[in-house]
Amino acid sequence: MQKKHLNTLIGFMFLLVIGGNIYAQSEPKTTLLLRNVLTELEKTYNVKFSFADGDVNAIQVPKPNSDSLEVILKELSEATGITIKKLNDRYYTLTKTTTISICGFVFDNFEENTIPGATIEIYESEISGITTENGSFRFDNVPINSLIHIKHLGYKPIFIKAKEFIKTSKCKSVAMALSYQELEEVIVTQFLTTGLNKLNNASFELNPSKFGILPGVSEPDILQTVQALPGIKSVDETVSDINIRGGTNDQNLILWDGIKMYQTGHFFGLISAFNPYVTENVSIIKNGTSAMYGGGVSGTLSMKSMEELPLTFSGGVGVNLISGDVFGEIPISKKSALQVSARRSYTDFLNTPTYTTFSEKAFQDSEVNQESEFYF
Repeated sequence: MQKKHLNTLIGFMFLLVIGGNIYAQSEPKTTLLLRNVLTELEKTYNVKFSFADGDVNAIQVPKPNSDSLEVILKELSEATGITIKKLNDRYYTLTKTTTISICGFVFDNFEENTIPGATIEIYESEISGITTENGSFRFDNVPINSLIHIKHLGYKPIFIKAKEFIKTSKCKSVAMALSYQELEEVIVTQFLTTGLNKLNNASFELNPSKFGILPGVSEPDILQTVQALPGIKSVDETVSDINIRGGTNDQNLILWDGIKMYQTGHFFGLISAFNPYVTENVSIIKNGTSAMYGGGVSGTLSMKSMEELPLTFSGGVGVNLISGDVFGEIPISKKSALQVSARRSYTDFLNTPTYTTFSEKAFQDSEVNQESEFYF
């Protein structure tokens, strides 16, 4: 008895599986020869179709699923591209179309905004144009076998066959995808002159031992080089009194090896107080100053001297029309070295043309005695 019930259960499950598979299979779409469909329509609706055999012999169409002759003829025309014209209540003509009229709307597939000004080119013809303000276009006498090219700056180009436009009764919607182009990384290693670099944190880095001389400057100068950067200048046309982003010179934070500098120039700011030959690195921050720097409301200028021990002796001597300077790096042992630098002006015993010009600029509109000795 139990075996009989078991066999019945197995048979029932087998029928369910077979039935489920049969139910899941979709009915294949039926296609018929257009000639046979026209013959059947002639018998059913008592009409006659006139056509060229070569235009309809090899064409297959879906099986009509409507009882209205007008609906069936419209579906056949859209599916084949053949123009069906009604002559009277009984006679119809079928003409194979060589050209069609197309229309459409172009929009982006991201925000679905229309794209005005998109270029429409129709290959195998001289027809071309652009979309209107609402992204629409329309062309007549387009070869049915032609290829339509739609393009616009910033979007991927699209190629569409003209035949696809006759499959829809309304104007076709064409979605264009945005085109992204990855640019190669650009690193500015020489900004204005050699040894002046712009970093990715928007700050500038100076290497005094490598940077060259700017136009109009006779020798390297840190504060004068800084004024060549955008957003930094001196309102009173001095060297050391610089204004960053419209701030005053006393709102700047100037550091030398982490030590805050209050005096940055000589001779009323016309001569810089820093020796570029003993400065290894300079960082200029115009905006976005880190919290580690305090006291710099407008900008920060951080100078650092040599941090690594020199392996060999190096030095130099220089002279200009204001002063003379000497510097040297002397290795003492593997763990120690000596760095020396000195500068002395000779304006107290020798008046040069440069010193005379500086004096006239410093004491103009002033009653200060210009004949007093000045040196640093």
